[in-house]
Amino acid sequence: MKIGYARVSTDEQVLDSQIQHLESIGCEKIFTEKQSGKTATDRCELNRLLEFCREGDEIHVTKVDRLARNTLDALQIADRLQSKQVGLYCHDLGDIDINSDIGRVIYSTISAFAEIERKRILQRCSEGRELAKQQGRHLGRHADQQLRENFRKIITDNPKIPKAQLAKELGCSRTTIYQLIKEFYIQDNSNSGSST
Repeated sequence: MKIGYARVSTDEQVLDSQIQHLESIGCEKIFTEKQSGKTATDRCELNRLLEFCREGDEIHVTKVDRLARNTLDALQIADRLQSKQVGLYCHDLGDIDINSDIGRVIYSTISAFAEIERKRILQRCSEGRELAKQQGRHLGRHADQQLRENFRKIITDNPKIPKAQLAKELGCSRTTIYQLIKEFYIQDNSNSGSST
């Protein structure tokens, strides 16, 4: 059975071209996900695929970096498939089974380059953030002052309100509620401390 795997890193990206390619080569089942390729263990659909495939199956991906972004993960995936006697084809490398001798050499080399490229991207991002800090530019999201004002009003009027209800009324996650509570009590304590 031909099985496809398609991945993009973010929700904004689309899988269409990968899916079309995999369908055009006859993949009967395609696993898709929108998840960073940083580590294989975090990817639910990849792990489902690895469990699903059986001896004699072929796994197809459009490019090596869709499957793994570091050499260790790439080789571990290939080893796992080889142990199940499952073929692995990365179509940016041609129609060669990665689990053949020559395929392993090519796969290892390309995976290493994919890892180097990922590290370069992270380095450029880090340099960009550092430059922005030096120039005094704001990084990250701006604090939502309206949310904080609404939170303060509700919590002052009803200090025993359940967190789930508070999150619903404010239209935010419970994680945000815990952060707001922490900020509120730190600020409250610092104000009461300064008045003594």
